[in-house]
Amino acid sequence: MSMARKKTTVYLEPDLLTATKTLAASSGRREYEVIEDALRVYMRSEEAAKSRQELRAMLDRWTQAGDGLNEDEGLDLATREVHAYRREQREQHS
Repeated sequence: MSMARKKTTVYLEPDLLTATKTLAASSGRREYEVIEDALRVYMRSEEAAKSRQELRAMLDRWTQAGDGLNEDEGLDLATREVHAYRREQREQHS
């Protein structure tokens, strides 16, 4: 049984988009199927697991600190922190 899909917009670099379209055409799949497969592989990766562990650790620290954040506020704060960290990493490597 397949799950219902939701439409979203994804911005890709032109070369990556071309490669996605080529792979989809050559394998008889649709572009979204290629992208879904790639996301599933990434979600099972060590890198993604490490990111999830870091997020859980941050949320645990904030909860233990008793700073009054509810779950949604904590998740929002964690998301902003992760984005800031990734920006810093990109800037250091460029």
